[in-house]
Amino acid sequence: MSTPRRTHAVLALAVVQGFLGMGFQLVASRLLSPYFGTTLIVWAFLISVFLAAFSLGAFVGGIVSQLDSRRRRIGVAVLAIAGTAWFAFVALAGWAVVGAIEQTFEALWLAVCIACVLLFLLPVAALSALLPIYTDLVEQGGRGAGISSGLVFGTSTFGNIVGVIVTAFVLIPNFPTSELLVGWWLCAFACFAGAYRIAR
Repeated sequence: MSTPRRTHAVLALAVVQGFLGMGFQLVASRLLSPYFGTTLIVWAFLISVFLAAFSLGAFVGGIVSQLDSRRRRIGVAVLAIAGTAWFAFVALAGWAVVGAIEQTFEALWLAVCIACVLLFLLPVAALSALLPIYTDLVEQGGRGAGISSGLVFGTSTFGNIVGVIVTAFVLIPNFPTSELLVGWWLCAFACFAGAYRIAR
């Protein structure tokens, strides 16, 4: 793949990554709401866990991006397997897990914290780990570190905005949460598959 085509592909994947990352936060709130409601406590833990996942992913992705070509492919494969598997876990077992946590822990704050960390930290961190890898790939095309990171993170943030708007005003009003969770699982698989192909 030529350098301009690879850069365009990377930025397209960054948009998808951003869409999935922030849109999932709204879908996650719908998974939690039947058990915990939509109180400030719920949103505080939900936002905090997603931010922690963004941070953790950035650190992990930064490490993977500096590996040699073969080991970087392995790192992306591990992220893809872990992220896709956990999105599948949330889609297929999320309701049962949240219900069990709600029954087990009496304190609302503790139950919400455990549910958010268990269900959302790993898949969102795996998604977020792709951005430093994308930045390194764009930089290899001859752009400096500053412009490369600006392009990738700016494009991903644009995807964040689109993800929030489309999820809030189109997807959630028209599809049940169970179908959205399966959709996120399948779209995440496609996103990780694209990242692995680009990393080659």
